[in-house]
Amino acid sequence: MNKKIILRLSNEIGNQMFMYAAAYSISRSIDRNLYIDNETAFQLKKNISTYGLDEFNIISNIAPDKLKFLRLSGYLKRKFLLKLDKLKKVKKFYIEPKNKEKITYFDNKFLKNKFQENLFMEGHFESEKYFKEHKQEIINQFEFKLKNFYSKNKFFKLLTNSNSVSICVRQNRFSEKLRKINSTDIKMSENYSYEQINYIKKSIELIKSKVPNPKFFIWSNNFNNLEKYFPENQYTHIKNDETLTEGRKPLLDLFLMSNAKHFIVIPSSFNWWGAYLSQNQGKIIIRPSNKNFSTFKINNLDFWPEKWIKV
Repeated sequence: MNKKIILRLSNEIGNQMFMYAAAYSISRSIDRNLYIDNETAFQLKKNISTYGLDEFNIISNIAPDKLKFLRLSGYLKRKFLLKLDKLKKVKKFYIEPKNKEKITYFDNKFLKNKFQENLFMEGHFESEKYFKEHKQEIINQFEFKLKNFYSKNKFFKLLTNSNSVSICVRQNRFSEKLRKINSTDIKMSENYSYEQINYIKKSIELIKSKVPNPKFFIWSNNFNNLEKYFPENQYTHIKNDETLTEGRKPLLDLFLMSNAKHFIVIPSSFNWWGAYLSQNQGKIIIRPSNKNFSTFKINNLDFWPEKWIKV
């Protein structure tokens, strides 16, 4: 099997996991070797994220430099090949499709297309539908290499020895940008935080009706003002010191999250994977309906698994 898929990875760890899961499953479906381009997208100056899949037991190889579009010359070469590819019947690139509103969606029709020996794959692919048939293989590959180290964390036993419920709150959603922010950005971030809290409060009541003696655990990128909504005498706030995690705080948070028993999920790829990786057979996963969020919409029409409970 000499034919290859070269996956262009980008963004944060949750996004990278979606990309890899989809590419791995597709590589299995069309009988190709999968290689990961772990540099091209990350070399952009404005991209402050870094490659993170080396923290898992994935089995695919890193692409050699000759299969990456590095430096300015590579950037220009890729732009030229993308334009040229539109005129060819046998494609060199597979770019995730978008509708007229620039929203992505699951589509496997391309599997019937003809591709060149080296197929370059780009997109977010944030849908379980891309990799559902290889679900257990994906979960196995997303085993944490440092799980023994992470298991020593003070919150681990609290999560595993109770009817734990994972809750995420993402603050500053529109005011954490690299560019200069304005009052509109700040207002949108505030609205998004309030919408999350209202949705979470509804979901908590549903959890209480289904789970005996639930214990609620809060993750957030910013805990400011959350105490008044989720007081620490009722909710455990997961706060890990970055200096004590050897620079792996996001991976530790994801590991801990995946060891919760039940989940209240917000529109976030990070906590999506926390819920998805959980091995609790009786887990309840609650996700929001679109009516709960006016300030932020998911960019993939097939983002939510069908069995997750909509509130």
